[in-house]
Amino acid sequence: MNGYEKIGQRIRYYRAQRRYGKQEFARLLEITLERLDEIENGKTEYQFKTLEKIASALGVDLPELLDFEM
Repeated sequence: MNGYEKIGQRIRYYRAQRRYGKQEFARLLEITLERLDEIENGKTEYQFKTLEKIASALGVDLPELLDFEM
């Protein structure tokens, strides 16, 4: 599993914890559902500011989102 896949897995985990549906969360982030799928499945690269926006929308600190040991 690469780093993008691990991050995507964490995003899915926190999104589920917050009970956001995929469409609702994509809309909140102002991205397409397809783009969210790519991010959550580790199939795309993205900018650091995208990760910051995702972490903020999920209400977690960026280091927490990137902590693969959790």
